[in-house]
Amino acid sequence: MRIDISWIRGSNALTLLRNRLCTRLVDHPQKLTRSSCAVFLPICHRKGSLSLLYTRRTDTLNSHTGQVSFPGGRCDEGETVRETSVREMEEEIGVQPHSVWGCLSRPIVSLKLENVYGCVGYLGHFEDNNFTLSDVEVSHIFTIPLEDLVNSRSEKVYDNQTTMRQRRVISQRIASNDLPGEKNRQDVLSALDKINRYKMPVFPTPLEQDPEIWGLTAVFTDRFLREAFRKDGYKKHDFTVT
Repeated sequence: MRIDISWIRGSNALTLLRNRLCTRLVDHPQKLTRSSCAVFLPICHRKGSLSLLYTRRTDTLNSHTGQVSFPGGRCDEGETVRETSVREMEEEIGVQPHSVWGCLSRPIVSLKLENVYGCVGYLGHFEDNNFTLSDVEVSHIFTIPLEDLVNSRSEKVYDNQTTMRQRRVISQRIASNDLPGEKNRQDVLSALDKINRYKMPVFPTPLEQDPEIWGLTAVFTDRFLREAFRKDGYKKHDFTVT
């Protein structure tokens, strides 16, 4: 069933979206260490549509080669989530946000067992930004309208990982937002022992040569959409295979 967010096309859509998100986003003022990472989820206007901006990583990087991602990277010692994400975005695409709205409430645990935080903000109109892409890190950038993202999520099924390290990662990803904490994590670990597969969200990209949006970038996209459009019927992705 298609989710109707036609209000996002209105003249006051930016204000409505920010008001919605600011009741759901949080601040992470604590100083982080280099064991943490942060990404910036850049909202912008492009061709009249509120959109999310993504980067395509170059084919010469040592990790995540050629993948679609949000600007971001490892925290410098003592940085906050906001400081890291804004710095990384400026290094990668040469712009700073017009405004920073806040952070998604919980970090996502990467396959390296690192906490990755997501910061959300507004870049203004795409055409008004003087983007300067890092030759080393970024092949190109593109945007996807929020209205398209809301209605394009699909999923892929993966074999369940059986090592303790991988099980811990998956348990963090599928733990309920409503029942945080160690007890819930242990319940999830017990549940993982009983399943053989799990599902991850996937989003298409507008250019044929670009890979689909998957992994942490897809999970961040899905979490952002849930916070923004839960009132319109966007549901949390279910990681378990039925």
